[in-house]
Amino acid sequence: MKIFSKIAAMFTILALFSIAFAVDPPAPTTMTVDISILETAQIIVVPASLAWSNIQVGTKGGLKNLTIKNTGSVNVSNLYVYADTLTDELPRPYGSSNASYYAAGGVITLKNETSAEQYYFGGRVEWNWTEDVANKDLTMASTGLDRQAGWGFYVNISSDYFWAIANGSDAMCNNSGAKFAVEDDVDLGTTATRTPSVTDITRNAGDQYYSYFSDNRATSPLKDYCIAVNTTCEKIYIYKYDKRTEPNFGGCTNSRYLNPGPIPPAQTERLSLDVFVPRGLPAGEMTQATLTFVASL
Repeated sequence: MKIFSKIAAMFTILALFSIAFAVDPPAPTTMTVDISILETAQIIVVPASLAWSNIQVGTKGGLKNLTIKNTGSVNVSNLYVYADTLTDELPRPYGSSNASYYAAGGVITLKNETSAEQYYFGGRVEWNWTEDVANKDLTMASTGLDRQAGWGFYVNISSDYFWAIANGSDAMCNNSGAKFAVEDDVDLGTTATRTPSVTDITRNAGDQYYSYFSDNRATSPLKDYCIAVNTTCEKIYIYKYDKRTEPNFGGCTNSRYLNPGPIPPAQTERLSLDVFVPRGLPAGEMTQATLTFVASL
């Protein structure tokens, strides 16, 4: 009887365990989660700064890269950039031995990695020479340069090219009738290399600040550039990716966006930068440049 009782107890315990393991687990249950993203327009540039040091005049500084990223939550478009050369390089620096009179923005060049374009200056200023230049030829009335208002040299690293401007109505260079011309040949000090041409250089627009010219001559050292000539004919501003509307730099038909867009959230735009340091710059630290990147919705 005691043995039977023990066996019966064991079966009872086993039966209880069997019943416990036979119960199914609870069925899964679900919930819903809704998230709404606020519309935010934002771009960032990395790295936040770049530097080139101890560059030999007449040479390039060396390639560096930066990335512009759409860190907002909406598409952006019409991305452009400009250097603050026009505000940094005042007054006219020629003749000074102080490097800080020259804007670093004037030697910065940019290349958009999404295209096969060349490097373009981010915003370079060349100033009127203010004195006579030997062997220049501006006499041809057919070119519009009979109204001699100013001249100077465009310097691209180690080569100089002679340019000249003629004023327009009321003797101002921002008015209709103003002309811009540039020599195709590297300057050798001869008349043949100081006879600038206006061929295929078109005045696209003008405002209270500048006349805006596009250079489309295949042999020109400023081919595909925009050239803004200021009101008093004392300087020219050379650019490509500046689309500001006040002043109306976008009025030049050769001005371009870095990326017309749309640029969706998280997408990046990569740029290559270099510095083209011309001969004749004094040693020392140039005035620090700021590159401003602008996009619109």
